[in-house]
Amino acid sequence: MTRASIALADLGDILTPGDVQLVLGIGRNATYELLASGRLQSVRITPRRLIVTKRALEAFLGLATNMPPAGTP
Repeated sequence: MTRASIALADLGDILTPGDVQLVLGIGRNATYELLASGRLQSVRITPRRLIVTKRALEAFLGLATNMPPAGTP
């Protein structure tokens, strides 16, 4: 099963892990590993729900102008 990728510009400011998967072109397990490791910042809003801000994803990708890339001190 292949899923189409989507552009970051096409998304709102709040992303789901599924949105992150589509933008990065990675699988579910890889997405949750990034979130669990803290390499990609997320916010747990309920015990079962995570969200990622567009700014956090841009920082992870090195696209944000006001935030250092993820993993830098």
